[in-house]
Amino acid sequence: MVKKSIIAIALMSMLATVSFAQDTQVPGQFKIDGNWPATITITYTPIEICRIPIVLEVGMFIEIEDCAKKKIVLKQVTCPSGQTFPCYKGCVTIKVRANFEAQLGLKLYKVGSVINGSNWKAYFTNDGGATKPTTWIVTGDGNWNTVDVCVEAWDANIYAAAPGTQVAVGEVAVTAIPTATPDHCDYCP
Repeated sequence: MVKKSIIAIALMSMLATVSFAQDTQVPGQFKIDGNWPATITITYTPIEICRIPIVLEVGMFIEIEDCAKKKIVLKQVTCPSGQTFPCYKGCVTIKVRANFEAQLGLKLYKVGSVINGSNWKAYFTNDGGATKPTTWIVTGDGNWNTVDVCVEAWDANIYAAAPGTQVAVGEVAVTAIPTATPDHCDYCP
């Protein structure tokens, strides 16, 4: 009987110490042996068990501000060396921003018969046309970058349109390609 009593007392003392023990918090686990922490008014206190990081998968974004409002008006100019009369030139300033470094390019689409064959060209410039690169790099820092897009035409068929009008002769498309392959790319070749 004494042995049973000693065993019962030992078991009771072990249960008493365990019922109030709380394990050290491990991320994703929380164990309480005993009563849940509560305020004096007996409302349970929420316990932070773990924090889960939230990440946003960002795609590649590039934007030209107010592109639909832009228009290049070609006006007659003195023909540069190597171009046949009549010659025309026009420029428009664009603002571009991107979250990746991109190389911009230009592609011309002819409309109607005023432009003869391939007697026109498009280029970028920041210096009034002193340099005429056909590509331009936009930084990937999200800030607006400004550049002029210019078009020159020569040997134009000016008899195909009435004087004093602005006749559509074409469109210039601004193209973009990344300058480097991103670390994560589901759609890259």
